Amino acid sequence: MNPEKYIPGDINKNQDQAGDQEKPAYSESQKPESAEIDKIQPEPDDEKQIESIRERIFRDDGKRGKREISLIEARRYPKNVNPGQVPVNEGQKIAISQAANDAEKNLRQNYLPGLGIMPSANPKDNFYKQVWTRDLSQGSGSYFDRANPQAVKDSLETVFSHQRADGALPFRVEQEYMLVKLFPGLRSLARPAFVVIEEWIRRRKERPVYEGQDFSSSEDTIPAALISAGEFFLTSQEGQNFGQENYEKIKKAAEFFGQRADQEDGLIEVRAKNPDWADSIIRGGKIGTINIWWARSLRLLSFMAQELGFKEDAAQYRGQFETVKKSIIEKLYNQEEGYFRASAGEDRIDAAASVFGALYLLEPTEAVKVEETLKQRLMTNSGLKNFDPPYPSEQIMWPHKLINLPGYHNEYVWPWVTCQNIEVKIKIATSHPDEAVRGQYKEEAVADLANMAQMFNEAGGAYEIFDPETRRPPNKRFYHPPQNLMGGLAADEGAYLRIKELGWIE
Repeated sequence: MNPEKYIPGDINKNQDQAGDQEKPAYSESQKPESAEIDKIQPEPDDEKQIESIRERIFRDDGKRGKREISLIEARRYPKNVNPGQVPVNEGQKIAISQAANDAEKNLRQNYLPGLGIMPSANPKDNFYKQVWTRDLSQGSGSYFDRANPQAVKDSLETVFSHQRADGALPFRVEQEYMLVKLFPGLRSLARPAFVVIEEWIRRRKERPVYEGQDFSSSEDTIPAALISAGEFFLTSQEGQNFGQENYEKIKKAAEFFGQRADQEDGLIEVRAKNPDWADSIIRGGKIGTINIWWARSLRLLSFMAQELGFKEDAAQYRGQFETVKKSIIEKLYNQEEGYFRASAGEDRIDAAASVFGALYLLEPTEAVKVEETLKQRLMTNSGLKNFDPPYPSEQIMWPHKLINLPGYHNEYVWPWVTCQNIEVKIKIATSHPDEAVRGQYKEEAVADLANMAQMFNEAGGAYEIFDPETRRPPNKRFYHPPQNLMGGLAADEGAYLRIKELGWIE
């Protein structure tokens, strides 16, 4: 039986969105027995730690004293905005609670003290004992900045400790060889080979990997690092201390990256084949995601510089931000249809660019247009797909064709994008001038949270990618998606905590 397509915002219709083999444990008409509810409750020690984290987050309304609302409104919202709970049925309530508890427990395992936040906590996964700068940026802003500042501090110190003399930062820092893990039969050698070559011969405990290495251009590394440092600075005293202690390194990274900007419009024009997080796809030019993240990083840098007393730097960054933002709206935003382009000069919608563009750059009234376009063109049974239209076969990197995974970024659903999009809906629900629109997006935010929770619970984890229709993770001969990817967990848990903090769910 084919699953019924997920309809965003329709609480009742979304209950039975999976096929007969994949329905939630409890239907709308069934009330779970107490024994069944007990099964999803965390263990006592876990429950204490989870409650401790949530109490600290809900109690902390920002210790900074001096705050700038225009910067933080996309991350924190007044608790008296659009009050009142959204009705959810018992099955959805249980699914949300179970997914949230699972996420909290798993996210604790994604942090390795002294190294930082890893994309995966499973030693068998490719991303174990690694800090990826782009994953750090997304995970810290969504969750770790508030839940575990020390984890963000460790991660940023790991990344910036390997800054090159020219200002470049590593896109990955590893304590096991990732490329060795990719070859069948060699996985067990990833750590021993690292110890022999890196620790015994080169005398270093970790290996930085830079742009252009390991089949990845990764030209989004520096904007990602700057956003992580900037949002950390906004959130906590630990973040302010890091910014003050590392300001010159942060400034040097921005200067290095800014050399790629077109002097006429301020937009970054990438030089290599697979420049951003969708690194299985060959593309270039003025990429939507990179430029939106660059604009965000400039705005955060302006605020950081101003707070630290570097007023000339602050004015410079603010001017750059205004230029880049104007150019993004003119060249990367399709105002008529309401979406951000994958790159300038083409009409391919990019989900990640559209989500972050709406979150960082658009007014709530304009963000609604983007949301409606995403629902019409990119929504699948498993969440938002990445591109419409998808890229042609000739633009897929050969290693992904070799392992029979050409649709890695091109066709499969990445849950972190859909979970991050809940933040946009919260933004609309708390700041749109029309009360009816605020109510609609409040319901949609809760419905999307419930839908993702159900999918994670049914599949047995927040897998890296999902098939767009079956709501199941794809398993290939040479590829098995990580079961609990930090990015999806953090985005989902971050949205859950904000919705709970607003009082929209119990």
